Amino acid sequence: MPRIGLVHALRDSMPPVDAAFAALWPEALTTHLFDSSLYVDRSRGTAGPSEIDRRIAELLRYCASTGAEAILFTGSFFGAAVEKGRQGLGVPVLTSYEALVEAAFSMGRRFAVLSTARDSAPLLTADLARYAKANGLTFEVEERVVEGAIDALLGGDAAGHDAAIADAVAAMPQCDAVLLAQFSMGRAKDLAVERSGKRVLTAPEMAVLKLKQMFGR
Repeated sequence: MPRIGLVHALRDSMPPVDAAFAALWPEALTTHLFDSSLYVDRSRGTAGPSEIDRRIAELLRYCASTGAEAILFTGSFFGAAVEKGRQGLGVPVLTSYEALVEAAFSMGRRFAVLSTARDSAPLLTADLARYAKANGLTFEVEERVVEGAIDALLGGDAAGHDAAIADAVAAMPQCDAVLLAQFSMGRAKDLAVERSGKRVLTAPEMAVLKLKQMFGR
């Protein structure tokens, strides 16, 4: 079975990815590489873009050197750095949003984007816009930040985090798909679908499906 390297900047991104692989591609061999300094130093401004680029490129190279046949970087803040770092690597590397964006456009043109960190929703919307431009498409999007949810999760209140996201999804207007903009939000999907009846896409699930397709599984 293919060996998939998973690189993380936030510990809470790991369980949703593990759950997605367990549900959608349990045969894959997955390995985790975690560096919390990326999130910490980006948030505090103690590492600039060039330093973040360097660190991510090193993480990707190391992950490939351990035998990974494909790599998924789960940090929503670091897509541009991943795109730079994967050049010439020799194994496919997915950013956190690539598969999510592709899946969204396969379902329609009207989207809701929810995030628990204020910077994430604009990043996902920018990736939607870039994909639309490259493919001659138009789309509509409404962004919303789920206030307090990430603090609840980091503080140990996972149930409160999930409930806040589910309530926010239910409150969004009708659209073709609701996109959860962070891997750590994936754990709230089932509750969000139950409360809203909407089509909810998560980055972990879409990434696993894309990786599985890449390997012809």
